[in-house]
Amino acid sequence: MVLLAILIIFWIYQMIAIGSRNARIAELNEQIAYYERIINDSSTDLETYQESLLWLERAARELGMLTRDE
Repeated sequence: MVLLAILIIFWIYQMIAIGSRNARIAELNEQIAYYERIINDSSTDLETYQESLLWLERAARELGMLTRDE
């Protein structure tokens, strides 16, 4: 009975962790789309363009799309 309770608690913890991870992935994908729009906008000034590139790279690294070597 104790083992079953431990397994249920572990399962609930995993479901919460997966949910928060998926929410973070969705948030990062939204940020990537936003900064890609800024980068592709021809009226963007150089400073905003460079800042967008940095944020885009950071979000991509968090999602595992880039490694430290790239």
